[in-house]
Amino acid sequence: MANGQAADTRSNRDPDPRPPVTEPQAPSEELPSYCKSLFSGVIAADLAFPYPGLSPDESDEMSDYLGDLDRFLDAKVDGTAFDRSATIPEGVLEGLAERGVFGLYVSPEYGGLGFDQRRTARVTARIAARDAGLAVLLGSHLSIGIKGIVLYGTEEQKRRWLPACARGDTLASFALTEPEHGSDAASIESRAERAPDGSGWILEGHKIWIGNAHRAGVLTVFAQTPVEKAGRTVDRVTAFVLEGHQDGLEIGRLWTDDKLGIRSSTQAEIFFRGVRVPDDQVLDRPGHGFKVAMNVLNGGRVSLAASAVGGLETILGSAWRYARERRQFGRPIAEFDLIAAKLARMRIDAFVTESMVGLTAGLVDRGGVDYSLESAICKVYASEATWRAADDALQIAGGRGYMREWPFERYLRDARINRIFEGTNEVLRAFIALAGIERLGDWLESVGAALREPIKEMGVLTEFAFHRIKDMVGKTSAGIEVAQPLAGPLRALERYAGGLHESAERVIRAYRDRVVDEQLQLARLADVAIDLYALTAVIARVQARVERAGEDAARMEIDIVRQFSREAGARMEGRLARLAENRDERVRRIAGAGMP
Repeated sequence: MANGQAADTRSNRDPDPRPPVTEPQAPSEELPSYCKSLFSGVIAADLAFPYPGLSPDESDEMSDYLGDLDRFLDAKVDGTAFDRSATIPEGVLEGLAERGVFGLYVSPEYGGLGFDQRRTARVTARIAARDAGLAVLLGSHLSIGIKGIVLYGTEEQKRRWLPACARGDTLASFALTEPEHGSDAASIESRAERAPDGSGWILEGHKIWIGNAHRAGVLTVFAQTPVEKAGRTVDRVTAFVLEGHQDGLEIGRLWTDDKLGIRSSTQAEIFFRGVRVPDDQVLDRPGHGFKVAMNVLNGGRVSLAASAVGGLETILGSAWRYARERRQFGRPIAEFDLIAAKLARMRIDAFVTESMVGLTAGLVDRGGVDYSLESAICKVYASEATWRAADDALQIAGGRGYMREWPFERYLRDARINRIFEGTNEVLRAFIALAGIERLGDWLESVGAALREPIKEMGVLTEFAFHRIKDMVGKTSAGIEVAQPLAGPLRALERYAGGLHESAERVIRAYRDRVVDEQLQLARLADVAIDLYALTAVIARVQARVERAGEDAARMEIDIVRQFSREAGARMEGRLARLAENRDERVRRIAGAGMP
């Protein structure tokens, strides 16, 4: 139903017997944030050190669980076969359900395993290492499909829907994307109007590329609804929980083997044709759906990065084995420096990604922390690291890598979607920078408000973006001691954190309220923040390893930190220099010149 039609219907119907829905208010809670503090020139070391890990008992329990899961995956999951058949056998889902995978983090009270984010991430990585499509199916159900119910559902709603989802009796789905609205989620066109008798809602709309939708028994769906604001009616997004059997819910086109990758997963088109939605199927409150969607996606980015950990492990293993077995000029190609450098880069990226996911999962488990930038940074770094690894692995395999009989071309196809899922990396870079400099912008009249508007309008962003970080006073010093081999990387972290702060202030002063349009400059700020968070994660992780086992046992990890510090430092030097000397107008002229 078009917006104009909806307005006509609303003006001609009887008055709504329910009290008017009022405009949601932005939260004022102040939460600590490691990455937002970096933009202010402060290293909030207490949020990153010591590195979060599992207790000995938790580690033993996790080892037993993963051992059983690995045996099942070895026997039942064949990524190559799943890709070629574009399907996942039912027995696989049943086996995962028996192991509680569909309710990993759901409280035992509702039939789940009650895992925290750190343990959930490890299981996610294990499954993604076998088949990316299976990981997407699980993520659509677990990371975003039921997350809104867990976060915002009433006790009645949780008891109504979570047990069946946690047992794997039914799959869950998350329906936000529309044909004309991807990242711009705040502008979705699906609508829900109050029913003429005032009991419930009538939903009309169209969604596309919705994972699990064709078989989901529970769907979190988002639509515009009328909300009262300052005496007038405006549209605001509301979250609804639908059941797959409801009248008027129709499944359209299915996407399986006509996709580039993740072919064993299925995405579907959904039409809502006059679906009657009772009031007890509203999630949170009317008009609060944007907050629900964004906080769900915020957690989904951590899960996507955890899947990338598994993908990187598989790609590295396959590339390393091939490079050791393939001989040219009388020796294994792994012994040639240009191949060895690719393998080293994969190993570094895998370690860095795993470290970032572990640190961010620890922040989630800690609670009371704004981890919006950290989750976005994890998603950007992990998705691009996986793409680099898949590309390098195919190059190592040469002509064989291009052939379907080898797994390398599948790795490349499967990896590509990650830079699009859960917010494109371009939009997330803008978010990282804008949310990071928002607090600094308040120092200049009108700039802070100008920054907040585009942040609010970026559809893939999180409600956490509206939280303010606690005031922090200090200089760019971590204020911690690390093992001697890690001292250099720690000094680099401190130095470039200061550079990020100085550059952020310079950018704000140079462009003031026009800074929102300087997207290339914003991307450079974001990339510096990404490298700083990655460097923090590996220093914290390896310091914890040294404290447990000593420097000799951590020699390989120390080498990784020092090499990453050197490479990240070179990148940050270049980006900080380009921030100070903007030549972006030339790029715009070239892009706007048109075709010859």
